[in-house]
Amino acid sequence: MSTMTDSTRTNGRFITTRALLGGILAGLLGGLLVWGGWLLLTATPIAAQLALFLGITEKTSWYLSRSAGTVAYLLLSGSTIWGLLLSSKLIKETVPAVLSLSMHNVLSWLAITFTTLHALALLFDNYYTYTLADLTIPFIGPYRPGWVSLGILSLYMMLIIALSFQFRKQLGQTWWRRLHYLSFVFYLLATVHGVMSGTDSSKLGMQLLYWGSGLLVLFLTNYRLLVKK
Repeated sequence: MSTMTDSTRTNGRFITTRALLGGILAGLLGGLLVWGGWLLLTATPIAAQLALFLGITEKTSWYLSRSAGTVAYLLLSGSTIWGLLLSSKLIKETVPAVLSLSMHNVLSWLAITFTTLHALALLFDNYYTYTLADLTIPFIGPYRPGWVSLGILSLYMMLIIALSFQFRKQLGQTWWRRLHYLSFVFYLLATVHGVMSGTDSSKLGMQLLYWGSGLLVLFLTNYRLLVKK
């Protein structure tokens, strides 16, 4: 009976994860198709009217990148905090294990999705000329390449951690947990990236977000270390 229950849970997680990944991929492809269609329309006489109707201006991609970056950081903070709550077992008695793990996974993939959107929107920005290489290869971009590269490295680490859930058995519990420690690294890199390269970093709302999430992550990390002792 226990084996059947474990198998059912594993299959349920696999189906949930597959559906989530499929939804994210479909969303990204849909977004790219819509954006590609808009770019094609720029060569037609109705482009100006359509852009006016949709409220698209030269700064739209810049606003989209900034807003997507903010949402991505909120999701990343939520995923990191939720992961700490899971590992410290603060929510073990109140939230079912399957639901809590799925929540952590969903937050992680949503953070990756919005981070990708945050980067891709810069391809259409008119102020700085970004190429796909600038957004995928660290230290070569036109704007503060050092600080921006921290965001690129953070995204790669997020992908590694998110994908590691699918290979947890192959990696083994010990190595999977060690790999999961990268979460602290990419959270720190993403925070420094936002503070040092974000154009909204000086605003009160963003400062509260950085300080609030950072202090909460620090508190939960210390709590976890003390509990383990």
